[in-house]
Amino acid sequence: MDYEIALKNSWNVVKDNLVTFIVGLLIAAVGSILIVTIAPLAYGFTSMAVKGARGEQIEISDVFVGFNKDDFIRSWTFMLIYIVIAAILGQIASILSTIVGILFMFTMPLLVIKGYGGIEGITESIEIIKTVPVESIVVYVIMLVLNMIGALLLGIGLLVTVPISTVFLANATFELSGE
Repeated sequence: MDYEIALKNSWNVVKDNLVTFIVGLLIAAVGSILIVTIAPLAYGFTSMAVKGARGEQIEISDVFVGFNKDDFIRSWTFMLIYIVIAAILGQIASILSTIVGILFMFTMPLLVIKGYGGIEGITESIEIIKTVPVESIVVYVIMLVLNMIGALLLGIGLLVTVPISTVFLANATFELSGE
């Protein structure tokens, strides 16, 4: 595939139909507020893009083709499969990132406190978790709650909660690592 030509051709299609694409996108975005319309409007907007790529005339009304019976069913069948798979994978990723976050949480303070390299810090962080798992999870949860509170305050609260949680983690690392 020649990516440069594909991008150039795509730009030319959009440039020649800019108003139609913008109006179609706005219809799809605003219309998707009613959840049942998300899949057919996405289908319709994609249909506009496919017509453009084929060199066919694009019309604003094309954004509504996903409401035809077969296209509506086709678009929602895909959307439901996508949502289920994305939700499952999202939960797996969330669980894995939480586990990694807990296992590695003492690493950065250990790098500073003991002058460790990355692997040594990770190894000792995992050892701390294995030695005092309940206390480690409590430290993680306290930091998480602190920073969630900061994030809820339009993110500005993070200017206070991140330093608090970082100092809290440093104190916890001193205590739990025996330093």
